[in-house]
Amino acid sequence: MTGQEPDRFYYKDQRLDLVGIKGKRLLIPSDFGIETYMSATSCRRGYIMRYKIIENQLILEGFWFNSKTGDLPEINGNKSIKLSEETAEEGDYFHDMFQFEYRNLEKKIPFKGSILLAKDLIRSKYVHMGFQSPTAYKTVLKFEFKDGIIVNVQDKSEAAKKARKKGDPKQIKPKSMDPRDIEDWIMKRFSLNIDFYKKKGNGV
Repeated sequence: MTGQEPDRFYYKDQRLDLVGIKGKRLLIPSDFGIETYMSATSCRRGYIMRYKIIENQLILEGFWFNSKTGDLPEINGNKSIKLSEETAEEGDYFHDMFQFEYRNLEKKIPFKGSILLAKDLIRSKYVHMGFQSPTAYKTVLKFEFKDGIIVNVQDKSEAAKKARKKGDPKQIKPKSMDPRDIEDWIMKRFSLNIDFYKKKGNGV
């Protein structure tokens, strides 16, 4: 397994990666009756969701995915797009990884909870397993939502910088090659639970 492609968020002309969440999970393809599958080790779940924040409202813009069936539902009046080099949008390379895409869904998400979003990955802090920790990024922002509306935004970049000195909170490798330690490490690497970082006392 390798490092995983995170869900994407667009906020004030920034593209941010989802690195932590607390609250009811965000939408995934199965919520629309779509069963996905892995076609690349860098995305074992078989999809990447795209969100944007417009006027403080959380909106599902679209997603890339793989599906074994072409009988796919319309979402907010939008049909899926069969991906190819011709249909891919400029700058996106996911037509090599995914079969389908939804665009321009403009679906409001009544999310309540907190999410950590980050950008500017520090390549030396990259771990070749699961999702990257917030401490692997230079810029980390914490958003709090109520009914899909931002109620607070905090810049956690300095806290992430300080926490980085303590090492990766999800560990860069298992404690030992014991199967139980390996399984525990993999679960940590794939976790996006914000409370996990609080338990580690890193302040993020």
